[in-house]
Amino acid sequence: MKKITYLLGAGASANALPLIKGSLDKNTPALPQQLFSFVKQHSTSLIEQNKGWDNSDIEFLAGISKNCIEFGTPDLFAKYLLEIGDSKSYKYLKHLLSIFFKYKQERENRFDLRALTFLTTLAFNQKIPENVKLISWNYDLQIEIAAQKLKPINSSLYDKIKGFTCWPNSRDGFETGENPFLIHLNGVAGSTYSERNFYDVFESYFSFSNVEKTESLLSFAWEDEENTSKKIFNEQKVKVALEMATGTNILVVIGYSFPFFNRKIDQQIFYSMHNTLQKIYFQDPFNTGEQLKSQFNLSAQAEASIMHIKGIDNYHIPFEL
Repeated sequence: MKKITYLLGAGASANALPLIKGSLDKNTPALPQQLFSFVKQHSTSLIEQNKGWDNSDIEFLAGISKNCIEFGTPDLFAKYLLEIGDSKSYKYLKHLLSIFFKYKQERENRFDLRALTFLTTLAFNQKIPENVKLISWNYDLQIEIAAQKLKPINSSLYDKIKGFTCWPNSRDGFETGENPFLIHLNGVAGSTYSERNFYDVFESYFSFSNVEKTESLLSFAWEDEENTSKKIFNEQKVKVALEMATGTNILVVIGYSFPFFNRKIDQQIFYSMHNTLQKIYFQDPFNTGEQLKSQFNLSAQAEASIMHIKGIDNYHIPFEL
């Protein structure tokens, strides 16, 4: 039985949530522009739910989102804030991103149906196969929402399809020593980090009352023990991902562009599978994935090949499965 690992980027959720550079058809604004619109659209709710707030606080948030537009991506602006030591703006930007994705998924019901068709295709006898793992750079909850939709019809609210475990927003499997089915390397939106509970889901879409005293579970690849206090998450995220990737025979890359900031962890992931990797399916409408050969020294693996999958109607399912 082949071990199959999926590596997911923002394109895996593109039918529901905005991309950094905008939609493929150019009709949907990019994430930075949508952040700015979100602040302006919900300014009244923001003022009402944050004691002592007025229009100057709205302009502060709007200014953060404007800088995301000028820098091109929220990630790059966040890295700039960290480098200059503006911890307040850094935390407010992360919290703004977190509530934005929470609002879009919960209040606007943004859902990429491809996630559900993917899990439905994988499932057999109401169980996820053990030889498939998902490593995601996304902090959205599209896969988790799909898993909830796929649970047995007469199950309780908290039940889920068998074999579905995720990290860090659920420690199922992790506590028992088993690797999860899904890991979010950049954490998840809609939660704060807790040393005791590991993660706490916040209920309000617009509250910033504790943002400077808490640590968002939404993260960036460069965050470590030196610049954040998320001790357990920082210690375990790469370790768990590498354990999941080790022994991979088939890698399926979906909607992922291998950005600069993620390069160190990506290199470790590829190295962990370099003795066993046989084939890469690279799903992207334009990029063929050929750059991976030089980026991760795949030429040294005579048996490894890259197959370009242009179609994006559904997540690719390799015939080896």
